[in-house]
This record gives sequence, structure tokens and C-alpha cells, in this order.
Amino acid sequence: MVSCVRQPVIRVLQPSDLPAVAEMFNRLSALSRIRRFFSPTESGPAWELNYLANAEGCDRLVLVAQMGEEIVGVARYHRVGPEHADVAVVVEDEWQRHGLGHRLMAHLAVAARHDGIDAFDVSILGDNDAALGLLRRMSDHRAGRRPALSLKAGVYEGSVPLVA
Repeated sequence: MVSCVRQPVIRVLQPSDLPAVAEMFNRLSALSRIRRFFSPTESGPAWELNYLANAEGCDRLVLVAQMGEEIVGVARYHRVGPEHADVAVVVEDEWQRHGLGHRLMAHLAVAARHDGIDAFDVSILGDNDAALGLLRRMSDHRAGRRPALSLKAGVYEGSVPLVA
């Protein structure tokens, strides 16, 4: 018998999703909040909810991962230059290390490349090995295009070229 494990559905954020996104933010552990928002306080999630509520336009994309009635992941980008976009991803603790962050980033990257974006700009805490590994997998190593990240004050910042 074949075992089927249900996976979250990845789709574009709808305004009606915001309460479920807020619930997901409330379920995040303190460590996940720190790694995503650089603070364990409510100010990061509150700012992000306001941003998501106003994230319409052709230079922005917000995706959610939905499992049943719950949102379990959010990924977004917004263009900051002709070929660059800032990117951010958060996955609920229970779904971390199951490939969901990679799936969200892969969907974002396809859409970004379609819109002429060649690289994602990132800021990642230096101890977030999972996020750093994900970004390395997202870049196009075969073409010699590797993440250009520098560590300053415990935060990696830089640009990650997208696979063509």
C-alpha cells in the first residue's frame, strides 16, 4: 500500500487570509519569531500583517502555504530594483525541516524570474543554518552564480542569484 502524506497547498495570499496568517504568527516559537522578525516581540508580526494587507501591485508577490483551514507558511518578495527583490519566508515550527520553505521559495523564484527578477536580496541571522542552506540550494551553482553574503553584526546580508 502506498502511503500518502498530505502537503500544504501553495497559493497567492488573499485578503481574507490575514486572520489565519495572524494565527500562524501567534503559533511561532520565540526562536522562529527571532529568526524571521529579528525580535521575539509582537512588533515584527504586527508590522508584517500591515505590510501583507497592503502588498498589492505588480512588483510584489505574497504566497501562503495552507493545510486544511490553517496557514502554515508565508513567503513574499517585493522588487527593490530592476532585477532584485527583497525576500522573506516564515514556516510554522511544526512544518519546518519538511521542505515547505524550499517549496515556497521555489514558487517565488519561478514567479520572480518570470517578472525579470534575477536575484533575491536577503537579511538572515548568522545562526539560521536552515535558511542559509535553503538560499544556497536556490542559487545557480552550475552557472557559477553563488550567494553573495557578508556577515555584519551577526546578520548575513546580500544577494542570492536565482536559477534561470
